[in-house]
Amino acid sequence: MDNGSTFVKGQKVITPRGEGYIVEILGNDATVKLDGGEEATVRTDELEDDSDAG
Repeated sequence: MDNGSTFVKGQKVITPRGEGYIVEILGNDATVKLDGGEEATVRTDELEDDSDAG
């Protein structure tokens, strides 16, 4: 299913609140587990691919 974004579950991303990885995508929103341990819901248009991820 195409969610209209180029992001996928498990992908490392950079959010306005810090770096983390996507745990869920629903429509234009992604739930991101931040490196600090907290989860944040972020619009997919606010995400950047963490292309330096190992």
